[in-house]
Amino acid sequence: MKDEERGLLKNINWITVVLTVIISIAGIANLYSLQVNTHESAWISQLSWFVISIFVLFIITSIDYRIFSEIAMPLYIINIILLVLVLFFGTTVNGSTRWIDLGFFRYQPSESMKLVLALVLARYFAMYQGTPLGFKQLIPPFILTLIPAILIKIQPDLGSAAILFFELFIILFMVKIRAYVWLLSILFVIIFIPVMWFFVLNEYHIERIKAFWNPEKYAQTTAYQTLQSQFAIGSGGMNGKGYTKGPVSKGGFVPEQKTDFAFSVWAEEQGFKGSIALILIYFILIFTLIHSTSYSTDHFGVLLSLSIIAYIVSQVVLNLLMVTGLFPVIGVPLPLFSYGGTNMLITMTSIGMIMSLYARRFFFSYLK
Repeated sequence: MKDEERGLLKNINWITVVLTVIISIAGIANLYSLQVNTHESAWISQLSWFVISIFVLFIITSIDYRIFSEIAMPLYIINIILLVLVLFFGTTVNGSTRWIDLGFFRYQPSESMKLVLALVLARYFAMYQGTPLGFKQLIPPFILTLIPAILIKIQPDLGSAAILFFELFIILFMVKIRAYVWLLSILFVIIFIPVMWFFVLNEYHIERIKAFWNPEKYAQTTAYQTLQSQFAIGSGGMNGKGYTKGPVSKGGFVPEQKTDFAFSVWAEEQGFKGSIALILIYFILIFTLIHSTSYSTDHFGVLLSLSIIAYIVSQVVLNLLMVTGLFPVIGVPLPLFSYGGTNMLITMTSIGMIMSLYARRFFFSYLK
């Protein structure tokens, strides 16, 4: 071990670690509460992946994050291959084919694609530091985003596909783009919206959007999930029903309570106070990640960190809006909190990369 890396452990942002652990443990406790009267053991599986993921977080932190710039494209190609394999050999759950069954674990390539795309885009745009970009330079990153987005949308997983484009959108604000490109891009988006409605969205997604605008009409069908979630959240009141005592969640009235709608279980049992506390912890976690990014001395580190933060924030915001009925249901889990081994593993890996940047803030000169 190099002398300049001996102090790596004490240079870690332990506040970030603690907040990450708190959210994860809260999610596991939420799963246990949901299944306390059943024979299911999803919380045990989630606990196992928490232990593995926190271990991976420290491993990634110990690695110089700039190494990942060199292997970004190989990782991208591997992930594209996995997304293709999902279409032919994937496991289907509730009408969606998103997982590769490895026997001991169902791996979801769409989750890892979020991190891999952040790596690829950061590497690409870092090469143009300070250079105003035109359409010619934006074609490669658009294609790099479009290919996995199409493969993921076919599964169908509109939420993850949309998050990939959100990553690209955010990173464009961090680089220099010629003014005419922005004007034409806005025009393109305006034109593309009706095209997307008729040719991109399938009937399932259209029904979700219709249910969002008129939930009463679809109360027994498409909007049922959202309305039950709102009822569970509202029934929690200010102080909640108490741990393991949520009648709506215990009755199984909210579909996907382990995954996309896990927050509704928490809100019913912990109430408004507990919900605000969890959201506040997320807010502080995001703030610490942004603070860590401020220590970067290279363009790749900044772009990678902010791209990672963008897709974590987008998942948190979209999930909370979705479970409260303020956004159409598009299948986005709450990072670290919802059930899902791949999501937890990739989220902690992503946080580990930002922590790798922060931990080296005192000896970048040795690593150049």
